[in-house]
Amino acid sequence: MSQEPTARSNRRRRRASQHTHRLHQEEMPRLGSDHDLELKSVSFEPTTEQKQDQEQQQEQQEGEDEEEEEEEEEEEEEEEEEEEEKDADEDEDEEDEGEELAPESSMEKEKDDFALHRKAWEFSFKRGRLTFDTITSLSPMVYTHCTPSCLPGEAQLATSLQMCSIKIAQIKHLQWPLHVYGTVAARDYVDHKRNILFFRPKSQSQTLTKNDPYLHLTGPRRGILSADDPVHIEVQLMLKQQQGQSSWAKDRELVTQVFRYENNSSNRDCFYSHLITNYLCKIELCFQQLERSRQATVLAVRVMQGAPFKYGGQVLCCASPPYEDEEEDPGSSSRRIVLFDSKYGTPDDDGTMCMDPDGYLDLSRRVVSVQGRLKIFVNTYSRSGRSILATGRVSFTAKDCQTRSATCFLHNRRKASKAKDQAVKITVAWSRFARQLSDIEIERL
Repeated sequence: MSQEPTARSNRRRRRASQHTHRLHQEEMPRLGSDHDLELKSVSFEPTTEQKQDQEQQQEQQEGEDEEEEEEEEEEEEEEEEEEEEKDADEDEDEEDEGEELAPESSMEKEKDDFALHRKAWEFSFKRGRLTFDTITSLSPMVYTHCTPSCLPGEAQLATSLQMCSIKIAQIKHLQWPLHVYGTVAARDYVDHKRNILFFRPKSQSQTLTKNDPYLHLTGPRRGILSADDPVHIEVQLMLKQQQGQSSWAKDRELVTQVFRYENNSSNRDCFYSHLITNYLCKIELCFQQLERSRQATVLAVRVMQGAPFKYGGQVLCCASPPYEDEEEDPGSSSRRIVLFDSKYGTPDDDGTMCMDPDGYLDLSRRVVSVQGRLKIFVNTYSRSGRSILATGRVSFTAKDCQTRSATCFLHNRRKASKAKDQAVKITVAWSRFARQLSDIEIERL
């Protein structure tokens, strides 16, 4: 630990020495004699090539200075992360020694309860090709094509449930990291089909760590309506057996539960969470109920200027009521909605960057419910991926139909940087809700 501060101090002294040397070089002509000044007055101007070489050297020097600053910041962040990991290890040890989250029999009971939930659904809604695993096919852009003055009466502002994040808040009898796969889905009264929030097959499991215990959500496919009947959140997650790292011989259930959410007037326009607990873990669902909301589909996020995602980045959003004036980035809180993060890639691609040759990002999540304004934050990563290099934000006022576009300019967070601004164009489609499946069928006739 004593060598690392010494190395940083040496780098700071070296940078200070280089800066002093450059200043000395600039001031040297002023110290010359009158004869030197006369000779200098008749000297030739630098050629274009010499000017270009000087500019390149200056840019190279600035780039080296930025890299050194970045290395220092990354070292400081690493030290902070090490301290956080130590604290987390201590907390985990205390948790292991503490009380059980739930009795071991809770694992079998939750499986039985889920089986009863499935039987009840099949008794009420199964018919023809409609099965328990059928995924909703309704579009979130039912009324996007309409003009504002000609919206049909069936197009309504509705109460919706916004799922912001799902994380493994605590584990018991397990060790990090966890290799998780399975399904998290929501069902509402519109078509009673699965609206996928998270899905990973066994071959593409997600690795969760203590520092990043959030599931990488890929849905919903359309807004979740919660005005009339309850919404059921079905959580079926499995743990993938890892050779040499697991004490069990095969894959095992992490959680198999159903959370029944009922509309409550006291929950309007506020964030709150629900905990799902069993013998192995505690899972936190963070969501929000929005009154008189619309659906927003982020159609495209395209790089228009520069190369902001050279080292990766993320696109976040939040949907706030009209009376809130939130200017801060949602950051790493449970309330953020992650539309894209290069650290996760996509379920079909293990790469760290998901952008096509035309500059379009491959968003993992696109549909959100909006009551007042939709605020989108774009962050780009540094070389190490540990810190944010540049940021930008745009805000959209909720609309009933049509599409809207806005340009998000990214500004480097380093004060010493003279890098040019980079731009990303964001396009959003708007639509009201169809509260009943029959409303959509009538509209199509």
